[in-house]
Amino acid sequence: MTVQVNEKIQHLPKRQGISGEQMDFGLILDDALAYTRQGVFENTEKWLKLIIAILCLGIPLNGYVMRIYRGLHPAPEVDQWGSLFVDGLKLILLGLVYAIPVFILYAIMYGGIFLAAMSESPAHLDAAMKSGWAPNIGLMVLIFIVEIGIGLIMPVASIRFARTNSFSEGFNVGAIFGYIGKIGWINYIIALVLIALVIAIPICILVLGFILLGGIIMFIFKVKYVVILGFILAMILIILVLAPLFAVFQARYMTRVYDSVAQEV
Repeated sequence: MTVQVNEKIQHLPKRQGISGEQMDFGLILDDALAYTRQGVFENTEKWLKLIIAILCLGIPLNGYVMRIYRGLHPAPEVDQWGSLFVDGLKLILLGLVYAIPVFILYAIMYGGIFLAAMSESPAHLDAAMKSGWAPNIGLMVLIFIVEIGIGLIMPVASIRFARTNSFSEGFNVGAIFGYIGKIGWINYIIALVLIALVIAIPICILVLGFILLGGIIMFIFKVKYVVILGFILAMILIILVLAPLFAVFQARYMTRVYDSVAQEV
């Protein structure tokens, strides 16, 4: 199926783009919430299909996110699974390539332990391995900075890639930074922090709630660890059910942020 972008994409007011004025984050969140509610929460069949997409290693779900990134409104159907798999693999590949510097830095930081395991005698192996785990503060700071940089680039890079279907445009860092500049760096960073909090807080509350409830039940009723395992499985199941909502909400939210200056490009 050829995905056609809706020509009537709802854009944020022009003043929220290159003018540098603050975005109406409430408007963006409300739009993303309505999009998710109408497209997934109130559509049981589509919700179930997206859960299946997650069970397929999440590849089709990434493909579905690509459709949202292209500006489709309302939420597209979960169909043409071959296309979903192909698009999902492309988006995952984009992320893996961006993550290569992080992988290299981790290999440099912890490569010593593997070298120690291969070169040291058994008598000195334990000490060598402990030495290899000693943190390199400089590398840790560098990894943190690189991860932040990738985190800033990836949303725009992913949407740019989805719109153009061109890997070269997905890695056009100069154009990506220029586009973020049109959105406004302050607006953009606030938008990323906001979506991270909106998604992370419910997940943290859910996980901590299950841990606390499991601990209380274990302490009061002296239940066996198998019950705790049941709580963990229930928590995983709930997160699995909620994951499509978070994915669609995030994708629509970032699409609205991206399209806040689409008319200026």
